[in-house]
Amino acid sequence: GDSFYDIYPELEEEARAFAVIQCNKKAASFTAYELAQFIDNRYYEINDIQKNDLKLVRSVECCRLDLRRWGAHFDINSNRPYFEGHERSDVREHREQFVRQFLTNQDSYYTVNSDEDPSWNKQKSSRPTILICHDESTFRSGDVCRKRWFLGDSTPFFSKGRGRSVMVSDFLVQHPSGPFLQLDEQEWTKAIRKYPELLIDDGIRYVKYSATVFAHLGVDSYFDNSVILLQFERLFKLIEFKQEYQTQSIEILVDNATTHTAKSYSINDFGKNIGTNCPVSSIEYLNDNNEIETLDCYFQSGPHIGQSKGLLVIARELGIQVPSGVKLNELKVILSNHKAFQNNSKLENLAKRYNIEIKFIPKFHCELNPIEGMWCHQKQFVRKHSDQTFQRMLELIHESRENFTQKMIFLKLFRRFWRTIYAYARGQSYEEVLKLYFGDDCSSTVISHRKVTNSNLSKV
Repeated sequence: GDSFYDIYPELEEEARAFAVIQCNKKAASFTAYELAQFIDNRYYEINDIQKNDLKLVRSVECCRLDLRRWGAHFDINSNRPYFEGHERSDVREHREQFVRQFLTNQDSYYTVNSDEDPSWNKQKSSRPTILICHDESTFRSGDVCRKRWFLGDSTPFFSKGRGRSVMVSDFLVQHPSGPFLQLDEQEWTKAIRKYPELLIDDGIRYVKYSATVFAHLGVDSYFDNSVILLQFERLFKLIEFKQEYQTQSIEILVDNATTHTAKSYSINDFGKNIGTNCPVSSIEYLNDNNEIETLDCYFQSGPHIGQSKGLLVIARELGIQVPSGVKLNELKVILSNHKAFQNNSKLENLAKRYNIEIKFIPKFHCELNPIEGMWCHQKQFVRKHSDQTFQRMLELIHESRENFTQKMIFLKLFRRFWRTIYAYARGQSYEEVLKLYFGDDCSSTVISHRKVTNSNLSKV
């Protein structure tokens, strides 16, 4: 009864702490029975006695009352507001670093003025930087507008199913030449002369003379890291021949999805001794003088030729002193601080070969990627005109891109991007920025891909 915790007050504190930890987990599996079991186990441990029956020292019903007395409530597991949990210290640190990078070099980027009819500002830098934003999104043929006009009792039937889907991986360009990167006939001829592999059919559905990709779900697989690398390499090759991009720096914004951040190798994949696990044949890294050094991970000669060196030998070749009898986990900690194992993602390494910089957006911060607004406009257009057939949806996706360009929505998106950067620089939180640029609905929930208007963008 109630006197149980009078005798064991320390057990009540432990039980309450256990409940707090379990309630804060993402999994929704915690039950009052688990709490009863925890209390039962701790009771026998504290009293140092052996449990001889299956009866719980405190019943499940009492534990359920304990949870309510401690302030817990059993309720619908609905979605929390999107901005909750996005002020984590690591996420906030990455966001602050991201904002500083843009503010430090803001004069080198193309920006948009604040007029009601937005246009490009005059470029201030002698060597400007073109910002290219990348993202993927899925269109479903079953999607239709939530509201429409009805006259009389006769209404057209529509299926509530999701329908067939297509995933699009696209790029939005912050440059006066246009929002999409696509070569003309002459530029394409030059590109295939140098890179004839651009004509090879690798099974990826590209839009003509561009790096935009369509994947028909159910026919093609989702975009994985290998497909993304092929798409980006095609983009890098096309950029070289885009006339308007000559003598300008290129930066590409990508999100933190694992399809983009996959590393070339991880120290956790290496074994300790000769002949053990080794994921790569060699390691390339920048030394203290910013010079590229290459370290072979397999013996090229001697009695162990063809075998992997293992972390012990690699440490010795890197000039790192390792204690005798060191354990594998201890060795990994020592080597993880060396530049050889602080490697970039495969995408960053690929971009370096073409002298292009990759910038990763802070986790969860889709408002810092202007292309998200493009998906908003395109999906709104597709839903409005959709007849729920797959073929019509494909036609509408292309029409929506043309409509997006004609209405110059991209200018508003790039202007909002910079205003978001300035808002974070002023110290505003994630929640405040969303309320400022995405509407007051964000106080309870965030509706993604909202319509972008000049009145929204005029808020300060």
